Amino acid sequence: MDCLNTSTQNQMIYYWLDGYWITDKEEAELMDSINAFGSLHQVVELPVNANIDQEVSRLLKQVA
Repeated sequence: MDCLNTSTQNQMIYYWLDGYWITDKEEAELMDSINAFGSLHQVVELPVNANIDQEVSRLLKQVA
């Protein structure tokens, strides 16, 4: 019998208060070091198939 892999693949998303987001941690740290977006990045873990724009927008509305 084959065992189904039911675990969900996740990815880390690095985002800023202006809604910009990326998936590369080193780039996020670089953007913070030059104050590219006027705030430090936040981090959220989302499923690979998530609508990232929608999820980041939802997160930003929670802090507003």
